[in-house]
Amino acid sequence: MSNFSKYKIEQVRLIHFAFEEERDHVASYVPETPFTDPDTICEKVFHLTQNLDESWVENAKESIRSDDTGKFTMCPGVETRSTSVGDIMQVCYAKPGGNGFMEVEYEVANVGFNRI
Repeated sequence: MSNFSKYKIEQVRLIHFAFEEERDHVASYVPETPFTDPDTICEKVFHLTQNLDESWVENAKESIRSDDTGKFTMCPGVETRSTSVGDIMQVCYAKPGGNGFMEVEYEVANVGFNRI
């Protein structure tokens, strides 16, 4: 991935697409550290959105109440599952001058993430 560490990440949109016919935006994540590289933030979102011992959605609700791991905003009425190979993370950087987002999409790969 390119070095975007000088750009502020406003949010990461999680889009389920692996087992779907259409893209389904299920959640947005606002990182606690907005100046980071996309590999790190994509790894973090992938890790946070796994149903391991419990539902990641329940964990997201807990993180909304505390300030320790960034903030999730869930899209209402959307079914969720663990993030899988083929899903998309749309990293939204603040455009210089504060005029909207610059969006860069990464597909979850077997190992790591591929910029698309």
